[in-house]
Formats: sequence, structure tokens, C-alpha cells
Amino acid sequence: MYHFSTEAFGEALRTIAGAVHITLGLTFGSFILAFVLAIFMAMLSLSKNRVIQWILRVWISLFRGTPLLAQLFFFVYGLFPLIPGLKDMALLPKGILCLALAFSAFMSETIRGAIQSVDKGQMEACLSCGMTTGQAYRRVVLPQAFHLAVPSLMNNFIECFKGTALVSMVGVTDMMLTAKMLTARNLRFVEGYLAVLLLYWVINMVFVAIQKRLELRLDAKY
Repeated sequence: MYHFSTEAFGEALRTIAGAVHITLGLTFGSFILAFVLAIFMAMLSLSKNRVIQWILRVWISLFRGTPLLAQLFFFVYGLFPLIPGLKDMALLPKGILCLALAFSAFMSETIRGAIQSVDKGQMEACLSCGMTTGQAYRRVVLPQAFHLAVPSLMNNFIECFKGTALVSMVGVTDMMLTAKMLTARNLRFVEGYLAVLLLYWVINMVFVAIQKRLELRLDAKY
């Protein structure tokens, strides 16, 4: 009969917690980069150029329609080694770039939908007041679109956080890989994987609480 070891569980918590900064670095780094890419892609998707729209549809469909793990293996072991600027890049930034490419496809659709939800009459009013299209987007349309997109973007952020666990499969020593190495060494699988499970859960609950407070603050302004 298996006997749960509180000592092994405590050791696992301490050891895995030492890699929290790697997981958070992956999360924030990839989300920020994905957000920038998503805004750029969302703005391009509003273009009337059919070639641009077709390229974006294919690009977004590729990342939304394939497993994240397959994307990680393709980019880290397949494509990146063939690109001179990325060939010698460390695994952590490679992981951040892969996650950013994947989640930017989801976030771009969120942002595009939010922009299109803003009344078109507001853009026309801005242009009639002498604003340029860029000024109208920056000062009027995008702030309202951001307010509409916050719940979905926060969900994307949480999914990005959970998705970082897959980066352990390509060698990034995050919480998940730390748990794997620890359990392989001491063979205390229940304690090790319970520890990493609880750490992910606690951090996720913190992010959910921040999401709720952010939504309440934004709603109070409208």
C-alpha cells in the first residue's frame, strides 16, 4: 500500500517553487509579445486587401487548428535551427516566441471582434472632426475595444499560463520539468505531481482574482 510522505511533498513544493519565476517569465513574456502581434494582425485583418486577408486566415487557422505541442516541436527542433538569427537562441526565448505565435492567433480574433463591435459612427465622427484614421483608432476606437476585449484577453492569459507546462517537453526547466526531474530521481510521483498541480492551481486562482478586480474597475468607468 502506498504511503504518502509529507516530507517528500514538502521537498517537492520547495524544489518546484524554485522554478516559478521561469513559468511566470514564460507566461508574461509570451503574453506581452502575443498581445503586440495580435493588435498588428487584428489591424491587418480589417484591411480590404484580399491577399492580406487570405494570408491572415491561413496563418490564424494554422495555429488555431494544430496542437500547441506539435507547434513547439516543429519550431524548436525543425524551423528555428534553420534560421541564422534563431539557431543559437536559448530555449527560454524560443519557448516564449512559440507561445506568442500560438496565442497571438487566438488573441487577434478577440481584438478584431472587439474593434468591430465599436459603433462605426464613432470612427466617422472622429474623421469629420479632423482626426486621422490612426488618431481615431488610438484615442477613441481602441480604448473602447480594449474594454470589450478584457475578459477574453484575460482568459487567453490564463490559457497561456497553463500552456507553459508544454514547454517543458522541449527542455525549458519550468515548474513542470522540475517536477518531472524530481520524481524521476526520488520516485515519489504522487507527492511531486500533487505539488506541481497545487502550485499551478494557486497561481491560477491569483490570476483569476486579478481578472475579476480588473473587470470590476473597468466596468466602474462606464
